[in-house]
Amino acid sequence: MSKFIEKLKQVFQPTLSPMGFGARKAETARPKLQLAAILANSVTEPLPAADAVIVNRAKAATEGALWGITLKKGDLTEVDKATEAGADFAILPSAGAVLPADRKIGKILQISPAVTDVLLRTVNDLPVDAILLAEDKENGAEITWNKLMLCQRFAGMLQKPVLVPVPLAATAPELQLVWETGVSGVVVEIKEPADAAALVSLREKIDSLQYPSRKRKDRLTAVLPQVAPAKESEDEEPDDDD
Repeated sequence: MSKFIEKLKQVFQPTLSPMGFGARKAETARPKLQLAAILANSVTEPLPAADAVIVNRAKAATEGALWGITLKKGDLTEVDKATEAGADFAILPSAGAVLPADRKIGKILQISPAVTDVLLRTVNDLPVDAILLAEDKENGAEITWNKLMLCQRFAGMLQKPVLVPVPLAATAPELQLVWETGVSGVVVEIKEPADAAALVSLREKIDSLQYPSRKRKDRLTAVLPQVAPAKESEDEEPDDDD
């Protein structure tokens, strides 16, 4: 099982708090909002502030870090190469090849925010471990009201962990709102070495967040249309027995 996927799942798993002094310790052991950093090829330094690093090819900068890879086709050959290279997870394009469920690598499916509710509900039954919300073409990774609505929609309808892109300069209040929607992790881009310092600041903001006050909706319940009983026609003749 992917270590990063396990962390994503633990973000919203209820913690069994023991009685007494151990209760506080159990709560602090629960993972907070996970932070994944997409690493540009020009960045070669390690990024310990990130919970996971995402690259487009295995490279020296991932040594000692939990890392995953973005795949172009997502076919079996690409996945097997990533697994052999030591990748913990792979980000798969929604238009990519269908993979066997037995591949021992975390599968994160990238989905467009324009997907319909009907298709989104089917993701719960697909052999993937988590979902990455693709960037909005208009606003990119910026946190807007529209982004929060998308986060609420995806997290509320899916039983799998959801990751969303956010800007590197996201504020703590913005991150708190994102987490409150039920999102398990955020993804930022590290385009140049100077962004590493900003990543440390983002890590500190996440560590300062409060655990969400309400639990994420596990799943929207299906609403079946109710059909009212047909009324007897006024023109219908009474039974002869009457």
